[in-house]
Amino acid sequence: MLRPRALSSGLDRRANTMVLVHGAYTAANLLAGAFLSIFLWRASHDLALIALYSGLSALMIPAAFLANGLGFRGMGAGASIRIGLFGCGLSYLVILMLGNAAPHWVVLLGLLRGVAEGFYWSGFHLVTYDTTSDRDRDRYFGAQATASLFLTATLPPAAGAIIVAGTRVGGTYRGYQLVFALSAVVLMAAMVLAGQLPSAARPRLSLRRVATLARRNPDWRWVTRARLADGFTGSLIGLVLTILMFLVLKNEQQVGNFNGLMGLLGVGISLGLAAFMKPRHRIACALVGGALLVLSTFLLPLYLTAWAIVGFGLLRAIGGPLHGNALAPVALQVIDRDPAPKAMRYDYIVHQELCLGIGRVLSIGCFLLLAAPVNQMLLARIVVVAGAAPILIWAAFARIPGIAPVAHADTRALPAAA
Repeated sequence: MLRPRALSSGLDRRANTMVLVHGAYTAANLLAGAFLSIFLWRASHDLALIALYSGLSALMIPAAFLANGLGFRGMGAGASIRIGLFGCGLSYLVILMLGNAAPHWVVLLGLLRGVAEGFYWSGFHLVTYDTTSDRDRDRYFGAQATASLFLTATLPPAAGAIIVAGTRVGGTYRGYQLVFALSAVVLMAAMVLAGQLPSAARPRLSLRRVATLARRNPDWRWVTRARLADGFTGSLIGLVLTILMFLVLKNEQQVGNFNGLMGLLGVGISLGLAAFMKPRHRIACALVGGALLVLSTFLLPLYLTAWAIVGFGLLRAIGGPLHGNALAPVALQVIDRDPAPKAMRYDYIVHQELCLGIGRVLSIGCFLLLAAPVNQMLLARIVVVAGAAPILIWAAFARIPGIAPVAHADTRALPAAA
């Protein structure tokens, strides 16, 4: 019998803190990051510059993971997160100072953002692994997804309203200045909260170990394939969809309202998954969610209208949590199968990020080589091709044998405060 559980019931105190910090990080991205591509598009009307910014960010994220493991091994996960949050906030402040000249500085902005994101996510993954076990990871990721979707339901509409109102009062970019400044403030506040996050010692990163993980842990090869597919398509869809939504819906307020509606619909799904999900149900839930995500992409080239966008959003609001939340703990479960998971965890984290980075850079490179002059139908077709990824990711994870609760005792590290 399925019985509901409180979202934070049984979670480590530091895991709860990570949920709060990540909520603040997500809030800043929803306020400003979701509209950054539109800001650059308004200022340049050049999708290649936006792709260049995204590509450089994607390239620097795994580079920061490597630097963190090779050169900053003594840095705790909490300190890494704080550096990442500071860098993300700084990037918004730099854009704020540059104003409509920002497209001329996309190389610097992309490099800065990528390094900041890399330090944040390398710390995030360490904290996640060290403070959770397979027994509570569904609740942990469910709590994070619920918080993110709740913020998605409220912040993008508010940011869109600020941008549109600011345009009427102080010109085209005044509203953007306000949301970028607010995002920087949120990230600085998150830095203070991140002081409670753990710091755990880890061996120096070994590139040889990273390259041979599939030999050491054969199930990891399926995670590798899933992450390559995820990186190749996820970055491309994120880049294309934002501009497509703006072209179809006409202004930032409507884009914000659309994202808010998607978040509102997804909150209930994530709450249900956090309360009822069992490890044995992960693959089945992910299949249903993946099928809905793939189906959503076929609406766009058939009916490129506002109503088609609403149908697209509805399917993704339901399918996204079913697919993403269900599969989020699986890679960590495969790490648990390593003979020495505590010592090897960062090697797995880096390998996973390298696969995502390779996929992201290749996808953006292909987009720059193949994209014709931008039009709505071209963007919709790109979404359809990239939209097959959820089923490919599900198929890779489904090949991992014995995805069920781990029977051995809790092997989480017990790190000290950073």
